[in-house]
Amino acid sequence: MKAVPLIVCVLIFLSACRSTVSTMKVDADSIKPNNNNMGYLLMGVETNNDLKHIDIDGPSSIRLTHADLKKGTSYVLIPLLAGDYQLNNIQFNYYFKSRLKDQDVWQFEIKPETISYVGHLEVSTKGFYVFYSSIELVNRSTEALDFMLEDFPSILESRTMFYGGPGEDDYFQFIESLGE
Repeated sequence: MKAVPLIVCVLIFLSACRSTVSTMKVDADSIKPNNNNMGYLLMGVETNNDLKHIDIDGPSSIRLTHADLKKGTSYVLIPLLAGDYQLNNIQFNYYFKSRLKDQDVWQFEIKPETISYVGHLEVSTKGFYVFYSSIELVNRSTEALDFMLEDFPSILESRTMFYGGPGEDDYFQFIESLGE
């Protein structure tokens, strides 16, 4: 009978663990057709220094690692369970991190069977002993569309793009209506 609480505790601990993920490298749709609970996360990351990791909470709690968070501008494209997510924590290096507390600003949505562009995370850091950081999630839909057209055209051809970040933006629907 003592094993039951131990098993429950282990299951709770394991369910709280984050999956470490990496951005897609190949232009091949990894989500099976008519999978109503999966979509793609597309997020731009611009930083003036390498970042250690970014934690994202939601139906799938994930960790983006330093491999995808190098100095400069990059994009993260990964398949995820559909639902509401929140940027939670940015680890700058071994010593400094930022917990992102204002929920409305850092929340985004992944819609099923779409590419959900959630914004461009701009991270600027200064200093060593006195550390300063500026973090914003801004909408650069035009740049995101250009990225998908250039690097992942076959995924873009089979999926629609949707802005799932803070605020509203109908840019992708407008562009789609021009093609009709």
